[in-house]
Amino acid sequence: MSDITIVNDTKEKITVSITNIGDGGQPGFYEIASKSSSSWKRSKLQVCYVLRADNGKTEVLVGEPGKTYTIGEGNMIMNEVTIVNNTMEKITVSITNIDENGHPEFFEITSKNSSSWKRRNLQVCHVLRADNGHTEVIVVEPGKNYQIG
Repeated sequence: MSDITIVNDTKEKITVSITNIGDGGQPGFYEIASKSSSSWKRSKLQVCYVLRADNGKTEVLVGEPGKTYTIGEGNMIMNEVTIVNNTMEKITVSITNIDENGHPEFFEITSKNSSSWKRRNLQVCHVLRADNGHTEVIVVEPGKNYQIG
């Protein structure tokens, strides 16, 4: 079991809730003062909800044990998630845009081609494969390439 740590780098408090799906720990809402942090012991991926007092927005992210997440303006770098189609048929792809810009639409990637999406946080990718009729679901991380087929 490792910590999921949330750092508040905003000028006001944030309120955080981290799920405990299939894991220990208590559900609830916890305030983190400006320029402070809190940690939760978890052994599995969890969903983190962050309500920001500075802008009234809610941020949602997937928390991975052993990692630290900073909430604040301009500190999250947007990288690309690249999906590479190595199959002999087209694939149809959709990547969530939880707390992001972009559209959660389906896009086709022809055989032996790739496509990229700008994202800051872990997202869920759905891949519909024409070659075998299966749907693959992948948690994708910005800055990485994912090979299909």
